[in-house]
Amino acid sequence: MDLRAGYICEETLKEEVICDFNVSEEMKRVWAAEVKVLEKVIEICERHNITYYADYGTLLGTVRHKGFIPWDDDIDICLKRNDYMKLIECLKEELPSGYCLNSCYTVDTHRQPWSSVTNYKSVPVPHSIQKEFYDCPYVVGIDIYMLDYVPRDKKLAELMINMYEMVYDLAQRYEEYEQSGELEQYVCAVEELCSVKLIRDNTLRNQLLRLDERIASMFNEEECDELTLLPRVVQGDYGFRYDKHWFDNIIKMEYNGLKINVPCGYDKILTAYYGNYMECVPMVSAHDYPFFKVQKEYLEQNGLS
Repeated sequence: MDLRAGYICEETLKEEVICDFNVSEEMKRVWAAEVKVLEKVIEICERHNITYYADYGTLLGTVRHKGFIPWDDDIDICLKRNDYMKLIECLKEELPSGYCLNSCYTVDTHRQPWSSVTNYKSVPVPHSIQKEFYDCPYVVGIDIYMLDYVPRDKKLAELMINMYEMVYDLAQRYEEYEQSGELEQYVCAVEELCSVKLIRDNTLRNQLLRLDERIASMFNEEECDELTLLPRVVQGDYGFRYDKHWFDNIIKMEYNGLKINVPCGYDKILTAYYGNYMECVPMVSAHDYPFFKVQKEYLEQNGLS
């Protein structure tokens, strides 16, 4: 099932049962569109010697299926912090017209502590862009996560995580604290803890997200043995860590016709995630499946489908 740009035909987009799971034609078109976005991001990474890695379900799909997990509907990659920041700058300059980089560095209203690249900004997607993306009517893209170093000194690690969590909580619950009248006292507490001064204007939430980015990148490789995704840690998975050596090298593997980067420690990573990861058992997605459900309902309700 080759979904590379230039290799798509009506046959590859037909509904298909894979591992006893029905993949609709609609989902096949979404997959093909996402692969096209991934292909563009990979092209930019390779042009600038930026190392990325397949992550989460995309990593599992690469190793086990050579492509999408049949019941998955998105693409995830991750980068170490320095490469992540370099990629953000390159994407700002080099993404084709129509593509969108969604991050706290490019969109003042962005709320997530990671970034994404999409093929358009919002529905309805113009017909010309739908045509370019295999008649997919939805905004699709890939998520880009950042890996940060955790200091081997346990007290420093705890301090970093506590600082990150405090700022993260304030950014994510911004409206709640604003309505309760608690926002200012929490902002003052963050300023004192982090020795910063924040501007009280409509960019305040974005300032908090950027501050968290600075906290996350406080330590370098020489001070650390582990990498982590801090948003996952503060969302409750406090023990979430990678051995940094699992990312020392890359292995090229096939993913829907592309050759993509897999971390050399993929077996340990996937075992930590899934246990016996080669056992093909449908799993509930971390988000509503399919992700484009809200877009589809909007288009239908407004007679745009």
